Amino acid sequence: MFPKYFSYRPSYLIALALAFFALFIHPAYADPVTATAAATLGDVFNNLYVNTKPFGDMFQYASYAAGVLCVVQGIHHFRLHSENPANNPMVKPLMLMAGGAGLLLLPSVVDTVVTTIGLNAAAPNTTVTALACGAGTGLDAMICNLVSNIKAPMISLVSMIAGVSGIFMIVRGLVKASKHGIDSRTHSMHSILTHILFGGLLFSISSNLGMMMSSVFGTSTISPSSVINWSFADALAGGASQQFQSAVTAGLTFIQIIGVIAFVRGWMVMKKVVEGGGNATMAQGITHIVGGVAAINIFAFLKIMDTTFGTGLL
Repeated sequence: MFPKYFSYRPSYLIALALAFFALFIHPAYADPVTATAAATLGDVFNNLYVNTKPFGDMFQYASYAAGVLCVVQGIHHFRLHSENPANNPMVKPLMLMAGGAGLLLLPSVVDTVVTTIGLNAAAPNTTVTALACGAGTGLDAMICNLVSNIKAPMISLVSMIAGVSGIFMIVRGLVKASKHGIDSRTHSMHSILTHILFGGLLFSISSNLGMMMSSVFGTSTISPSSVINWSFADALAGGASQQFQSAVTAGLTFIQIIGVIAFVRGWMVMKKVVEGGGNATMAQGITHIVGGVAAINIFAFLKIMDTTFGTGLL
C-alpha cells in the first residue's frame, strides 16, 4: 500500500505525522481570517492584504515540518554512514541536520540574515502624499478620490507580498541547503546563498527602501507634494489652479504606487540575474530599483530636475 521508499524507513512516517500536526493542528489555523464586504477598490486591496498575511505563518509552520523531516532523514543517513561510509559520505547527514536546524529555527535565521546584511524588519512605510480631494464631480476629483482610496492599501499589500516572498525564498534556500549533500549540482551553494540573501532583502523591504532612498537622495524621507511651488501654474491660471494642482498631485501619487511595485520587482529581477535563470539582465534589475526609488520620491525628483535645468516651472 505504501511506496517502497517507506518500507525500510518507518521513521519517516513518524516525521510525516509530526509535519501534519505542525501544519494543521496549530492554533493559528483554528480561527481563519475572513474578509469584509468590499465597497471600494481600496477595500479589495485591504482584504487581499489581510488574507495574505497568514501565508507568512504558513511558511513558518511548513518550515517546522520540513525541518523535522530533514532532521529525521539526517539521523537515518548517519546510520547509513556508519554501515557503509564509502557510499554514504558524512556530508549528507551533516547538511541535512544543518538545513533541518535552520528550518526549525526559521525566525532566528531570518533575523540573522536581515541583521547580517545591515537592515531591519521595519514595518512597511506607507507615507505618501496626503491628498485633499475636492467635493466636485469633475475628472480631477475622480482621479484624486481613486488614488486616495487605493494608495495605502496598495502599498501595504505590495509590502506584504514582498515580505511573504522573502520568507518563502529563505525557506527554499534552507531546503536546498539540506539537500546540498545529496545533490550538490542541483542544490548548489550559489543557489542557496542567493535564495537566502534576496529573501532577507525582500523580507526587510521597508529598511531596504530607506537605504536606497538615502543612497540616491541623501535622506530616507519621502518628500511631500508641498516641495513643489505652484506659483507658475497660478500665474498662468490667474490664481485659480487648485483643480489642476489636485489632479497633478493625484497623478504623481499614483506614480509613487507604481514605484513601490517597480522597486519590489527590481529585487526579484536581480535575484534571477544572480541565480542565472531566465532572460533577466542586470540592467533591468537596476532600472527597476533606481527608477522605483525615483518614482516613490517623485516630488523631490521633479524639483531636482527643475532646478538642474533651470526651467523654474516648479
